Amino acid sequence: MSGTLRFRVFMAIGAVLAVCGATAWADPPSQVGRLSLISGWVSFHPGSLDEWAPATLNYPLTVGDHLWTDTGARAEVHVRFAVIRLNSNTEFSFLNLDDQTVQVRVSEGSVNVRLRRVDDGTVFEIDTPNATVTLPSAGSYRIDVQPSGETTVTVRAGMAEVTAGEDAYDVSAGQSTDISGSDSISYYVTAASRPDEWDAWSSSRDHREDQFASNPRVSRDMIGSEDLDDNGTWYNDGGNGPVWFPSHVPAGWAPYRFGHWSWVEPWGWTWVDDTSWGFAPFHYGRWAYQNARWEWSPGAVQARPVYAPALVVFVGGSGWTPAGDGIGWFPLGPREIYVPPYTVSPEYVQRINVAHVTNINVQIIENYNTTKVVYVNRTAPQAVTFVPREVFVQSRPAGRAVLSISPTEVSRAPVMGTTAKIAPQRESIIAQPVAARAPVPQPPPALLTRRVESRIAPTPARVPFAQQQKVLMANPGRPIEPVALTSMQRSQQIAPPAVRIVNPATLTKLKNPPVLKNVPPKVQQKPVEPAPVVPQPVNKPTPKVQQKPKTPAPVGQAGSSAGSLITTLRTRTLPDADQSLSEARKVAGIRLDLNAVAQQLAAAKQALAGAEKDLAAGNSSQALQKATAIQKQVDDQMNQLAAAIQAAKQGPQKP
Repeated sequence: MSGTLRFRVFMAIGAVLAVCGATAWADPPSQVGRLSLISGWVSFHPGSLDEWAPATLNYPLTVGDHLWTDTGARAEVHVRFAVIRLNSNTEFSFLNLDDQTVQVRVSEGSVNVRLRRVDDGTVFEIDTPNATVTLPSAGSYRIDVQPSGETTVTVRAGMAEVTAGEDAYDVSAGQSTDISGSDSISYYVTAASRPDEWDAWSSSRDHREDQFASNPRVSRDMIGSEDLDDNGTWYNDGGNGPVWFPSHVPAGWAPYRFGHWSWVEPWGWTWVDDTSWGFAPFHYGRWAYQNARWEWSPGAVQARPVYAPALVVFVGGSGWTPAGDGIGWFPLGPREIYVPPYTVSPEYVQRINVAHVTNINVQIIENYNTTKVVYVNRTAPQAVTFVPREVFVQSRPAGRAVLSISPTEVSRAPVMGTTAKIAPQRESIIAQPVAARAPVPQPPPALLTRRVESRIAPTPARVPFAQQQKVLMANPGRPIEPVALTSMQRSQQIAPPAVRIVNPATLTKLKNPPVLKNVPPKVQQKPVEPAPVVPQPVNKPTPKVQQKPKTPAPVGQAGSSAGSLITTLRTRTLPDADQSLSEARKVAGIRLDLNAVAQQLAAAKQALAGAEKDLAAGNSSQALQKATAIQKQVDDQMNQLAAAIQAAKQGPQKP
């Protein structure tokens, strides 16, 4: 169905519903959870699959998605008005995530939460095995869940309402509460523990973000905006308002080129960028090629910017001769309308475009055809990125597989609209190609089904991808409509998450909970956690179990960058290099010493193990220096392999 026809259908249905006083729209949330930092080994379990894989920086997390931080690892997740930080050996997932509710589940481990504010009508809730923690105000909070299920809630700033059993009570700034037991709950309040190294690390991250909180050019609620000032330059463009351009990008860089595509419900095809700053400029705003460079415009400042999976237009597709089954895309330009490929209301389309198209209205939307627009970036230098179909659907790095298409051929490529008409595979959801999916650390299986306490009902569990695949293949590129998904949940009797919902009406609100006095504040120490039950990845150093690290974990920008780069090298770059080497061995007539390349890759893996040891020992700068050198070396090898493969396939050149 074309964009024009789809919206005409929407308008007709909307008119009928307006008369009936009901609504069938199920607009997706305007926010997601951005995985904004990975330090060490962090594993990801999407809600619609039954497997774990290495977590991917900048992946948009939503309801049902799980994270597990291995021993010595840490992670950071941003939502619109909060940041959630995960310490090592923590199992975390989203039970609810929409415009009104952030509900997270912590079955074991330690999280630090920083809330900048809590709007009227919104709820921020953390559910543990024996307590529910509701955060009604801005502040800084820590929640620790022991393997036994005991919960400790520490309030540094703000105020938390804790529900334990059938009682609810407030914990004020400077206080801590310990909740023990499951069937028979006991609890008390005492002075907050002294901050430890984990708290100090979280505070350093908060301080970094606070430095950019007053940027008037973008909404503070634009997820990822905190990374822009460190990685680019702002200036005022009279035509497009404030614009930003990245400081350091490789030759041939273009928006939406160095990253990969993933299938994320309920939005569908979603861009996941490789750069540390690669979130806000790819899910909000528009790009323009001017001043011989790419510049990003965030548009007018909005109170609540609406997240988009990727603000691009697709071209090419099956049957297009120059690229075979290749698929291409380019970024939307200033004042160009984004028409979502997923089911939405006309009001949603207005909200997602209003920062860039000030005069947008229902009539414009109804008559808009995405395949007939003359897009400004279609003819911009190197704006269009073309890759083979398998690279796209298998979530492989696009920048390493770009097809060479002439400008004349690009101009002939048919416009597909704002989605690629390709059905996803399991690799599309896990965001990892087959070659990269080595065994990864996992939590004990019991943690995934461990019951938690809740005051609000969680969103129903996601429909398994295997049950969706037939419908997705029949409508390639288009997510299943919410009504159809709900019907599938009911017909297949999909079990909801393991949650015991407490009725707030039956709770006893205590004004004076039990308080232990004259107890010296303790320094919190996380007990030794059981080792992951799954075999560790090849070359992964076995961590020594300690009650408390003798050296602090990496702190600051160097540690964060080193951890992210090391994870990318281990989980994506080196597996991709191994796959390229394997492909090269199958090509006849290749002129490259492949045994030498194999030896170089083996040396790179050994060097990476050394960088990991440096990072674990707190030598962040040294680890970053080594990882950067390894990245350059492997990139050079990948380029040599690609050139040799292409030359061999083309055969001897005519004189």
